[in-house]
Amino acid sequence: MFEIFRDRNRKYRFRLLGEKNRVIAVSEGYDEKSRVVAAINDAREYAATSRIADKSAVPEGLLSSAG
Repeated sequence: MFEIFRDRNRKYRFRLLGEKNRVIAVSEGYDEKSRVVAAINDAREYAATSRIADKSAVPEGLLSSAG
């Protein structure tokens, strides 16, 4: 679920909530509510068509031979 809220600077932001309403992501701030709604629509579209880039793997040759 996406949740729209206003931060302490009165900017509009959204939170993406996951299981048990845990926060998965928080957007940047927007001056207008229509802009945050557009950002939610963009996030929904991009997430549905995005690939996953796994940057967690250690590049070959960087593994230590400790042991």
